[in-house]
Amino acid sequence: MKTWLKGTAVAAVASLGALLAGCGGSNAGESSGAVELSFLMWGDGGDTDAAYEDVIAAFEAENPDITINAEFFNTNDYDNLLKTRLSGGAGPDIYGFDLGNIENFIADGFAADLSDGGDYLDKLTEQAAEESVRYSPDGGAYNVPISLSGNGIVYNKALFEQAGIAQVPTTYTEFLDACQQLLDAGITPLAMSAQDNWWPQFIVYYALAEHGADEDLAEQMTAGEADFSGNEAWKRSLDIVKELVPYYMPNPVGTSQTAAQSAFLTGEAAMFPAPWILPDARAANLDVGYLNFPTTDEPADAIWGSYQVRFGVNPGNDNVEAAQEFLNFFFQDDVYLEFLSKVKLFPTTTTVQVGADVDPLYPEMQAAWEGKTFMALFSPPDKAVQDALLVGLQNIISGQKTTDEVLADLDVALEQYRAQL
Repeated sequence: MKTWLKGTAVAAVASLGALLAGCGGSNAGESSGAVELSFLMWGDGGDTDAAYEDVIAAFEAENPDITINAEFFNTNDYDNLLKTRLSGGAGPDIYGFDLGNIENFIADGFAADLSDGGDYLDKLTEQAAEESVRYSPDGGAYNVPISLSGNGIVYNKALFEQAGIAQVPTTYTEFLDACQQLLDAGITPLAMSAQDNWWPQFIVYYALAEHGADEDLAEQMTAGEADFSGNEAWKRSLDIVKELVPYYMPNPVGTSQTAAQSAFLTGEAAMFPAPWILPDARAANLDVGYLNFPTTDEPADAIWGSYQVRFGVNPGNDNVEAAQEFLNFFFQDDVYLEFLSKVKLFPTTTTVQVGADVDPLYPEMQAAWEGKTFMALFSPPDKAVQDALLVGLQNIISGQKTTDEVLADLDVALEQYRAQL
């Protein structure tokens, strides 16, 4: 993957009131007849849901012949609900989906090829354009990445000071020392738990990126040229998950992600291992800093970075053209920048940049990512393999299985995946 380039310019944020007054998209108003679009996205309420709703309201004001019915579902339930609806023929017209679903969605006919649909594809950065055709069997753009972020830790500066941490850790050894200092001061170091099995992934993918796992490894696993048990990056990464357990939330398997997040926002936990907490941290008036999550003692060239959300369009409802109109509107520079300023994420287009005007931490975050290669999730894109990992992480954290046992379970799932190809 290409290296993220640091943005230096800060664009002015346009108000949606101005948008409603008439700065229309290139395709606005061209559809004929009344159209109702359904929109499905994960969300747990708050600023992110409202940001989507604001864009939808502005779009409907400029396109009175198109109505968008938006639904937001809890992160834990979203994936299964989306797949159930799509497979049952009642899927949404526009939806958010992650990298792990792309290959299956294309094969099952749930993702439309958007290649000829809009000007927004021409705005994508080189890396985002590559992502839009990832896993495509024919070069088509079956997903559109809409937000980007390197991943790291947002930390509570006051709690670091209380624990006597004078320097932000930059190596794994320093990180362990800082965690112990926090624990000794009666502070939970990491707002990490395992009741919701998707959440511990936020530890393992940092380590995988920094220990040399990459997309080529996932392809080798799919081809039968590599496995989990024989890969040192996977073994070391799962070991790190286990080594950090003393610094997670008390009773991590019995604690939900929501409770872990609340612990950070109320000043009980010092570090939150994902930058998407920033809007809530600002709302809670926390004085926060940012650090790359160090899992090695030597400088790492790669960092876990991802496209937080991708849009897909369902071809089954015959509303692809109207959905494309919405995507063109969404990626208008003024609309898009307003959206990004609310969700506190970085753009996937070359025509919009964000900086300190969006959040004071952004320049610090971009400086920390400078020169790093972003690595996305890179286990083979199969639900059975992913499920084996999620369950395996819970088993490691609870002490029910060793790292080697979980790696063996992953190899069984990998063999089953290969047999289906």
